[in-house]
Amino acid sequence: MDNIRFGKFIRESRQAKGLTQKQLAEQIHVSDKAVSKWENGAGFPDIKILEPLAQCLGVSLLELMQSERMAEPEIDREEAEQIVAETISQSKQAQERGRQMWKVKLLLGACACGVLYLVCVGIGYLAGQEEGRALEKLSAFSDSPWYENPVFFYVWAGALVILCGAGAVYLLWKNESIREVKIGRHKVKSLLTILMDMLVVFLLHTYLSNIANNEKQLAMLPEAIPINAYVSTADGSRQSGIFIKDSLVQGLLDSAYVDRLKMDVRLKAGIDQVIPGEWHTLNLFLDGVNGIEAVGGIEESDVVWNAGADASILQGSEAKCIVSKELFERKGWKLGDQVTLCQWYYYRKDERYAELFAGPLQTVEYEIAGYVDMRGRWDDQFAVPPDVIVPFHAVRNTYAEEGIPFFASSAAFQVSDALSLNAFKQEMKDLGFRSAAPTELDQSVNGVALNVNDAAFISTAEHLRQVIDTVRAFFPFLLILIVGVGYLITLLLLQSRKKEMALLRSIGLNRYQCFRVFFVDQLTLVITGVVAGSVLAVLIQGNYGGSSALAGGLVGICYMAGNSLALWKLLDVSVMEALFVEG
Repeated sequence: MDNIRFGKFIRESRQAKGLTQKQLAEQIHVSDKAVSKWENGAGFPDIKILEPLAQCLGVSLLELMQSERMAEPEIDREEAEQIVAETISQSKQAQERGRQMWKVKLLLGACACGVLYLVCVGIGYLAGQEEGRALEKLSAFSDSPWYENPVFFYVWAGALVILCGAGAVYLLWKNESIREVKIGRHKVKSLLTILMDMLVVFLLHTYLSNIANNEKQLAMLPEAIPINAYVSTADGSRQSGIFIKDSLVQGLLDSAYVDRLKMDVRLKAGIDQVIPGEWHTLNLFLDGVNGIEAVGGIEESDVVWNAGADASILQGSEAKCIVSKELFERKGWKLGDQVTLCQWYYYRKDERYAELFAGPLQTVEYEIAGYVDMRGRWDDQFAVPPDVIVPFHAVRNTYAEEGIPFFASSAAFQVSDALSLNAFKQEMKDLGFRSAAPTELDQSVNGVALNVNDAAFISTAEHLRQVIDTVRAFFPFLLILIVGVGYLITLLLLQSRKKEMALLRSIGLNRYQCFRVFFVDQLTLVITGVVAGSVLAVLIQGNYGGSSALAGGLVGICYMAGNSLALWKLLDVSVMEALFVEG
């Protein structure tokens, strides 16, 4: 039974009875859309509706099934049975097609969910990359079990999209009701379209990965080439044994750009008491430091510590000390002993000159937290290694308690955010630091200049930024190129299908309907190629999430833009010319 003929017969019979589609639908308890579908030859009524439908139209059941008026309605039994069997077969085929279309919708829905997941993962990766958390996130997952590994789910989500898309295409291919355009009729062209999309996605993924890798190198550059800075005299000739004002010290302590700050303050000291005039009693060098790394040539493992003590004591302000092994053995001290030190500080009567004087600071009782062999370990930061090492902030507090202006003897650190070098330098300038001027004559030992060893970092960072900017500059042209590729490939591959387009136009489809049919056909192929190319790029090149999702999305949009332009151009074909001219 021909659907077109059947639909035409229903329409003519309905009009002969003076019924509208809605009125007919109400009488047989279906929707007017169902009646419209029957009349357009797009569907076939259920076999249970045939008899009520024939009664409403005023025709016999046999006339309805044969789709024509019969002058002599009587037919033999064999012919009637054949017509009924054919009708039942048509109904079953229509029901089967309906079930297949539901399966197609289900598969396409799963495919859409998978694509949405891939896009969301990509956006999340890029957002994390902008906030500087992407690398941390990836490294955290590198050794995690499979169920916590996002790469695993990303790859399998892509595989799910491919399988669901392929299943939907296969069902559409088998469904004989889809006669207008079938991918199966053009296997080679379809395969070429998918492979071309995969290739373009892979190349764009490589391009974006190159940008991402350069950005990653730029982000990791501070670790690869750390920027060290130190305070010196105005001419840069001296960086230890100088006088750094307390306001500058506090500024360094408060700055978010200062990392691994190492400071010290040099004092003279005597044990128990210092007798004025008998300067041999002021015979110890005392160094206040804010960390073991500020003590040249000494590591935490070199110190013999008292139980429960470690290098963290130097970061606080408790009255604890580390003494030289030679002094420890000479005095017969034990770990945990209390030792009284009379501390004297260095000062200048005129800050314009380097002449030093010593004055009493404060007598403090320190607990011996450890001892260390200073000989052969001192890196010559000072002329003489210290006999006693105490916490920097403990010494600084004694200055404040005595109302004496505090000066640090040295300060060195690393810049924590090297990519914000200009902001760091501006902050240091606002604090009061200036650049060292080697030609400047400086007779004082004022620590006023900041020396920043950033030449290698700046040179490398500028090179990476130039590479990134240069590659990014070609990005718009690359997208235009993808549009052009989509246009040319579609134009070439669909030249042989002009006759097919003309046939669609000849059966009553307008230009927009014909465009939609071919657009859906090409969109299915492009999505398959884009997802397959994205997953392949992740498996081969890595770079989870960001570049692959972005590359796939951009290729899909740009390629379909060029594809749409080519389809619209191909639809300009003359129906008569395409039907009767070969090629």
